Amino acid sequence: MNRQDLTVPLRLLGVSLLVFGLLYQGSLMAIGDVAFPNNSAGSPIYVDGQEEPVGSQMIGQQFRPGQAEDAQYFWSRPSANDYNAMTSASTNWGPTNPLLTERVRGDLQNISEYETPDDSVPVNLVSESGSSYDAHISPAAAQYQVPRVANQTGISEERLQGMIEDATSGPWLGIWGHERVNVLELNIMINEELQQQNGTDQNNNIGGTSTIEGDR
Repeated sequence: MNRQDLTVPLRLLGVSLLVFGLLYQGSLMAIGDVAFPNNSAGSPIYVDGQEEPVGSQMIGQQFRPGQAEDAQYFWSRPSANDYNAMTSASTNWGPTNPLLTERVRGDLQNISEYETPDDSVPVNLVSESGSSYDAHISPAAAQYQVPRVANQTGISEERLQGMIEDATSGPWLGIWGHERVNVLELNIMINEELQQQNGTDQNNNIGGTSTIEGDR
């Protein structure tokens, strides 16, 4: 093997690393920062001008039945990993798995402790998403929780209906996907409404020690 036989592939490797490993990736990041700055930053949600986000539009938080402090908020879907995006994975239990039956039975029991419109619980209140950190629930799941949240907070059902509409997104381009309600955005509205009702400044509750936290 002569020297040229060795240097040609090495130069080709170097050029490929430069073009596809640095220039290509760098250009994508630059375009993303300019064209989609919110998405490229992780779709963070800020409250009242706080420097630290309270969460992301794309990652759920642990608002769940069975947690008394969350009774006044809208509940999220179950999550096997407590909405930890670093360990994304659903349990993927099958319908005949007794562990799934036990977990769903527990959720239904916790839900039944509060005011519900009927006995038909929307399925995504007791079922995980594929990633296990879905930030959204269906409009039907949000509507189902209105009587409980109204009784727990004193906010009128009409006002809650308006909040649900504000937190609802439609299918992408009107074609792909379904209507969905962002639970964190909805609960931030609840928290702000409660602050107005109480007439006190509770801004430190968000992102700190309250139910709505940036690291849930």
